[in-house]
Amino acid sequence: MPGSYPQREQGRGRPAAGRYDAPGDPPLAVPSLELQVPFVLDGTLARRLVRREVNPKEAFTVRNDAGIYFRASLRELGKDGGTAIPYERMPRSPEPVVEITLACAVLARQRMIFVVQKATELGVARIVPLFTEYAVPPHGLEHEKAHAWPGQVIRAAKQCRRSSLPELLAPMPLGAFLASPEAGADLSLFLDDRSRGTPAPTVTPRRIVLFVGPEGGFSDSERESLKDRAFPWVLGGRVLRAETAVLAGLAAVQLAWGDFHEDTEGAAAL
Repeated sequence: MPGSYPQREQGRGRPAAGRYDAPGDPPLAVPSLELQVPFVLDGTLARRLVRREVNPKEAFTVRNDAGIYFRASLRELGKDGGTAIPYERMPRSPEPVVEITLACAVLARQRMIFVVQKATELGVARIVPLFTEYAVPPHGLEHEKAHAWPGQVIRAAKQCRRSSLPELLAPMPLGAFLASPEAGADLSLFLDDRSRGTPAPTVTPRRIVLFVGPEGGFSDSERESLKDRAFPWVLGGRVLRAETAVLAGLAAVQLAWGDFHEDTEGAAAL
C-alpha cells in the first residue's frame, strides 16, 4: 500500500537483507518536536541512525506526529539512545507522494551505482535490479561492485535530505519480478523506443512501477511479456543511454503524477 516500506520476511521465500540488497526504512519520527528544544532518541531510533551512518554533530531529517519535517542535529548517540536538537523547520515534505518502484536492468560499466544514487534522490520507494537478456549476468555482479549499492542508497538519502530509505531488492530475473508481489501497481510503464507508445491513463495512481531496460533495450520476448503487464512509454524521438533513460523516466513520472506535479504542492507525503 502507499507509504509502506516493507521489511524482508524470512521463511516466506524472502531472504534477509544480504550483500546486494537492503530493507527499506520509513521516515524517522518523533511525536513532538519544537525548534531549539532537545529531544531524546530511544534505542530503536538510535539504531536506525547508526544504519544511516549519522554521526554526532551531523544533521538528519525527522518528522513529528503532525507530519511536519525538521532538520535536527545529532548531539549524542549510543547503543541505547541519544539526543538531538531540531534547528530548522523544512518548508515542504522531502518524502514522495506516490510509491514508485524502479525495475532497472543491471547496467554495465558500474553505472548501477549512479542509477541507485539518483533513483534514491528522485524519490523512489523501491529499486529492483533485473537480469535481462542484454543486461549484466549474475556472474558479473562482483565486477559491477554490486556490494556498494546499499551504501549508495544511504549516502544519497542523506544528501537529498529525505527521511526514508528506499528498499533495494536483490537482483532477480525479469520473470521472477513480474511474478512477485512488488510488481503489483496501479500503473506500470516500460520505456520502449521501438513502439508507438501508449498514452498513460489520466487517473492518478498511487503505486507506479517503471521498467527500464539495458542498452539494446528489452528483447522481443521480454517486450511481449511486459506488454501484458505494462504500458509501453516513449519519451521523445532520441535514443537515450540507459542511465539517462532512468533519470528521464523518473522525472517524467514525478512530473505527471508525483512530487513535480503542480497539484501535489502541500499534499501529504507517504
